[in-house]
Amino acid sequence: MDQLKEAYERLGLPEDATKEQLDDRYTLLMRQTRSHQRREPDRAEEIEAEFAEITKAYKFILEEENRKALEEMNQKRYGKYKRFAGTAEKTDHFFRYYKFHVLGGIALVGVLIYIVISIFNHQAEKERLASLPPVDLEVMFLGSYMSQDGGQDLKPIEDAILAQFPDWKRVTVNINYVPPLDSNNPQDAAMLQKALLVLSTERPDLYIMDQTAFDWIGNQGMVRPLEAEVEGELKELLTPEMLVKGTNEEDGVEHVYAVDIMGSPLGEELPVLKKEMFAGIREGTERDANALRFIKQYLETSK
Repeated sequence: MDQLKEAYERLGLPEDATKEQLDDRYTLLMRQTRSHQRREPDRAEEIEAEFAEITKAYKFILEEENRKALEEMNQKRYGKYKRFAGTAEKTDHFFRYYKFHVLGGIALVGVLIYIVISIFNHQAEKERLASLPPVDLEVMFLGSYMSQDGGQDLKPIEDAILAQFPDWKRVTVNINYVPPLDSNNPQDAAMLQKALLVLSTERPDLYIMDQTAFDWIGNQGMVRPLEAEVEGELKELLTPEMLVKGTNEEDGVEHVYAVDIMGSPLGEELPVLKKEMFAGIREGTERDANALRFIKQYLETSK
């Protein structure tokens, strides 16, 4: 049995499955994995390992699709040579190789230098992280969020949160872009695929979502229901309009999975471009109390 066939069988799909069917199936399996982890916490690590194999199969199929697309492109380029297509392709590659042989050698040296520098930088980064205090909260902005300067540096956002919670020593922030779900743009499809892979590997404590992101993951077991807190310590801080609800796809029951914190003055202090802020707590996080504290403090400043 070849590896591609095994990969499709691992996902429970036929080999002629479409790209849409592949993505839908992976999303379903990810949701089922989170559900199984909630029901069987003692087997959480074993279930996670099983899902890692599913992710490996999913990535392999994507790589095979890219390889086939490259082959089709080469067929269009060299197909006119018919039975000499292979010779034409090799000849083309030969001349291209030697044309850039010297440049390729220089590039190779550059790559080797880059690898050496990367190793040193990686070791230095490991030492730096080891010297840092434990993380108090991991936050993922999920949706169409951007840092205010449009850059990749998220430290200003982390510093802004730490300023709001002076007793915390360390906060980490990640921004995971989610495009419109109804888009037909191939680039948006690729971005959604990337977001899906990030969600399958990253484990933040708190999700801050826009409407698109919540519609995508809000009822898939990524965030836990908040009814106990809504009826308890958060009750006096909330209005019905601030409850963000979704229907659990397993039992068909509607739950509160997030609360709207967009109206909080603390949200305005974050250097993030945003249009909505729905805060939800990841199912199974070990820093549940801090995630809840974040939400509560934002709600308290709204009053």
